[in-house]
Amino acid sequence: MTKFNINILGILMLSVIALAPAVYAGASCCGGGTWDPSAFLNSETETGQPATSGSTQDTNSVDSGSNTKEPIERASTYPNGVILKPMKSVSSSDVVIDVSNGASYAASHIKDAIHIPSQSFLNGEGGLKTAEELAKILGDSGVSKTDSVVLYGGQESSGEAEFAYFVLRYLGQNEVKLLDGSLAEWKAAGLPEEVAENNRTAVEYKPQVRSDVIADYEYVKSGQAQIIDVRPFVEFGKGRIPGSIALDPTNVIKGDKIKNANDLTNIFSRLDKEKPIVVYSDDYSRSALAAYALQLMGFQASIYSWEDWKAHEATEVQAGAAPAKDDAVGSNYVKLGST
Repeated sequence: MTKFNINILGILMLSVIALAPAVYAGASCCGGGTWDPSAFLNSETETGQPATSGSTQDTNSVDSGSNTKEPIERASTYPNGVILKPMKSVSSSDVVIDVSNGASYAASHIKDAIHIPSQSFLNGEGGLKTAEELAKILGDSGVSKTDSVVLYGGQESSGEAEFAYFVLRYLGQNEVKLLDGSLAEWKAAGLPEEVAENNRTAVEYKPQVRSDVIADYEYVKSGQAQIIDVRPFVEFGKGRIPGSIALDPTNVIKGDKIKNANDLTNIFSRLDKEKPIVVYSDDYSRSALAAYALQLMGFQASIYSWEDWKAHEATEVQAGAAPAKDDAVGSNYVKLGST
């Protein structure tokens, strides 16, 4: 072989070696790799825009070549976002409870989740069961007061999970949060699910009732709190607790999630953040949905029952006392705004 041919052969071999990494890299993007579901979990930025993919920078940094912010967790954007649980932070040490009232749990649920329908917290008349009865439901289900509990419902906008949140807080559960995401989003993220029913060993649940979570008649009547009525507006017009402000609870949700902090700030702008709030309805799920949104925004909010108010008022009238009078005529028809 001539010296010229040897040189040509050497050049060709060097070219093949140089091109090999590029060919391999191109092949690896098209198959044989694994998909990281966490890419989905961080798909929403602070402004609600989709996050850009492919970034290898630190999550606290910004690409010097663009104005795109790295995605942050929604929970961190609320004044009291600690009561919201990002999907990516759920761990095996959490007790996950599906509180849906339909058949969705049997069809599919988060892996290892137990099922406690939120309706099981109500008695035959639709009122809240006693603290002892509620504690027995949790204890029989294997939930301890020291557990870290994560709640989710069949639909995030239904108020099921929010109602369960207030029940557990009422009983003294310190570590309880709502999952920031629906079951559909959990599945879309490729996170583990199953259909098998899960059961935990029964334990004794000792409640430590917190009166600031579910208000009573005397407190509501005392005038110490701002009162929000979340019943349908036509019912508000027929009769209400004196001084009530009307709010449609669907105003605090967008799609299947609680609205972002900016939207909630606008909705609650007429409220005094230094004064506690009582949210009432004839449906605990409606009142809990609004009260939970208020708590996310740093308000001290509790829930109450319209039926309890009517029962106490009727008793007082029978006893000869005058019914509560709505002196704040100008505020009767104040309606919190929507975005």
